[in-house]
This record gives sequence, structure tokens and C-alpha cells, in this order.
Amino acid sequence: MSALIEEKTISNDIKLVYDLVKKPNRTNLKPKIDRAVIAKMRLDLILPANDILTVDIDFDTTSGYHGNAMILTDDFGVEMAATAFEVKYSKEFANALRNAWLNKQNKDAPRKPSYILVQHPKKEGELPRVFAACGDRDHKPDTPTDPIPSYAPRPTPPPAITEG
Repeated sequence: MSALIEEKTISNDIKLVYDLVKKPNRTNLKPKIDRAVIAKMRLDLILPANDILTVDIDFDTTSGYHGNAMILTDDFGVEMAATAFEVKYSKEFANALRNAWLNKQNKDAPRKPSYILVQHPKKEGELPRVFAACGDRDHKPDTPTDPIPSYAPRPTPPPAITEG
């Protein structure tokens, strides 16, 4: 059986490759009425040593929570999200996002994060969950993994409004 492939170039530096072979949905995810839902993504990361590390991101967990909202991959994306977070949530929360991007996850990390995943809040009034990923270790074979830390500052009450 040969795969049905369709390629689409949407800009000079973005090419999509579609595998058009029909497959049944064996995930816990449900599509939207008018939109597809991402179940998984495969990324090839070019590491500072010029090696490629392939990462599969699986959004289909048994938790029943599938609130993945954003994947931030560069300074511009992080700053756009941080600006929005500053307006909607707080400067402290926006700075936590910026710091997660600009700094290594720990002092022994070989590099800064390659991307940040943002999940929408589980409940009204909560902050989004932010995960800096792929920068905390060298990914050598037989190296144990640690869970990805979440960056969410404690909520701060809004400043009092004074009438002038």
C-alpha cells in the first residue's frame, strides 16, 4: 500500500506534508464541530551541536484534559503571548513566561528551552499552565527523565482602583 501524500507550501519557509491515508480515531480526543484537534506532532529539533533530535509531542493523555492552546517557538511568539498575559493576567505572570524562555530550566541545563507549551486554565479564574521544554538535558540514551516543570507564579490580587 502506498501512502497518499500531498504537499503544500504556504510560504517560502513553511511546507506542510499531508498523509491522506484515512485512519480511525483511536485517541481519547474528540474533534470540534468545525475544526480539527491536534492529537500529536513530530518535531525535528536542531541542537546547538548541529545534531537533530526528534521529539513526538502526544496531546492524547488519559487525563481527559486536553487544553493545549499554544506552542511558542521563538522570541516573537513568547513576547506576543507575554504581552497578552500581562494585559489579561498580570505583569508577574507575563514575566514568568519571559523568564522561562530566556533562561535555562536549571543551572546544569545544556541549553535554553526549544519551545514552550501553554495550556488554558482548568477553571475560571486560574492561570494558564506554562511548560518550558527540551533544554534541560542532553537526551543521551539511558539517561533518566524528569517531569517538565510548570511555570506559574502565585496569583496576585489586582491593585486597588482609586477614584480620582
